[in-house]
Amino acid sequence: MGKVTVTIYMEEKDKEALQKLADAEERSLSQMAVLILKRAIKQAQNEGQ
Repeated sequence: MGKVTVTIYMEEKDKEALQKLADAEERSLSQMAVLILKRAIKQAQNEGQ
């Protein structure tokens, strides 16, 4: 499966918080966003959604 580009719009404060998390884990902003989204998807699937 290939990768696709997804554009999201968020509040500046949320982007800054996401960047801080990414920096703390030495990841890019994009990598951190993907990681968080994957975790949320897995959790939703585990809850039967």
